[in-house]
Amino acid sequence: MNYIKKILKAFLIIILIAVVTVLAVFTTVDRTPYKEMPYYASMSATLDSFNVTEDEVIADTLQAGWFKVALTPDILPYPLAGYGLREKAVRVADTTFVRTFVFDNKKTRVAYVCLDLLIFPPDLKDRVRKALEEKYHLHIYLTATHTHSAPGGWEPKIAGKFLAGEYSEAYVDLLFNAIEKSIEGSIHKLAIVQQSYIRVAAPSAVHNRLKGVDAPKDNYIRGLKFKTKKGEEACLFTFAAHANCLDSDITYISADYPGEVSSMLEKNGWASFVSYAAGAVGSHGPGFPLIGSATKQLDTISKVLVAKLMEAPVDYSYTSTLYYKRIPLYLREPHLRLQKDIRIRPWVFHTILGSDQPDIQIVEIGNTVLLGMPCDYSGELMPPLEKICSDHNAQLILSGFNGGYIGYITDDACYDWDRGETMDMNWHGPYNAAYLTEVNERILKKVLVRDM
Repeated sequence: MNYIKKILKAFLIIILIAVVTVLAVFTTVDRTPYKEMPYYASMSATLDSFNVTEDEVIADTLQAGWFKVALTPDILPYPLAGYGLREKAVRVADTTFVRTFVFDNKKTRVAYVCLDLLIFPPDLKDRVRKALEEKYHLHIYLTATHTHSAPGGWEPKIAGKFLAGEYSEAYVDLLFNAIEKSIEGSIHKLAIVQQSYIRVAAPSAVHNRLKGVDAPKDNYIRGLKFKTKKGEEACLFTFAAHANCLDSDITYISADYPGEVSSMLEKNGWASFVSYAAGAVGSHGPGFPLIGSATKQLDTISKVLVAKLMEAPVDYSYTSTLYYKRIPLYLREPHLRLQKDIRIRPWVFHTILGSDQPDIQIVEIGNTVLLGMPCDYSGELMPPLEKICSDHNAQLILSGFNGGYIGYITDDACYDWDRGETMDMNWHGPYNAAYLTEVNERILKKVLVRDM
């Protein structure tokens, strides 16, 4: 009888441990409306206190300089980032770069830094800001191309090996040094420029991979083109198609279509320097998913974008407007889900993926506002933001992967869809499309309606 009691006691202890473990690791999804949450109150208070004055923005005629530095790893084979676990790269198909612009109006100096990487590494963000903003007396706007075939090795957290391959401190140092060199080179090239906003549709080159062929999508290439008094031209631009034309089984480093478009435009003389950054790529993919080989898909989308950019109207003018700000983004606690209503607890999320204070970065150049987002921001969410800019005779460029990463921001109606970018990659709970839209609308209104 005592033997049976011992077995039952041991069994109950095991059950208790299992229950406690489950309760410690898992919890339910919090569907409280976002306007009733503490993070919304914090965000509202931050935005209420955010104002822009005319004196902060306007000074001397805009100057710009640009420079790029290769990001090739010192040793091959080397891990690739994108698609999860995969084979290492054994060669370089085309060079990946950090492409940097520095803007200056004698009051404000801003470095626009774009990496040919999957994302701008979160662990590198604070290091770059702390060391280089102070050293060069400027603000830094961060972004990336989101190519899925670039070097990895830049993420030290537990999930890093799956997301970006084995961590390499040497490669992170290489990235930092390349960024600093690109900023130095851009500063040395500073010259008075004219600037022009570019916006041209390329609907055949992008599709809404979440909702299908007839779903809303962001069709537009958006950019800024610059011209010096000597006639040298440069351009930064965005587009909403994921840079994942190449397959996950390739074993070479490539910038994907962003690198190809930039190279083609530079070679044909449209501009001497071209930099692509990922636009509102959430839920958006290349427009030719069934075209055949990955290489053919890359070539096709590249040719379409090059042709569209070359036909885009350019209307140069001088400006003295330059502004920079970054605003902390407050969020619901992490909601990495296993099922529709079951998520892991925040401590588990932070153990696996780390913790960070994401932000939204803002740059205004002339009548164009650049918004740098810490996510895969869906192209479906662009129209209300563009309308606000249009209502104030301004233009918008939105880029992602700004050194923080909060997952996908897609249509709230899709939050419970059993799809990778909604169920697995929407990391901070429901209603974020509505929330981020409201936040960005308020930011744009504050930037475009100045205090006197």
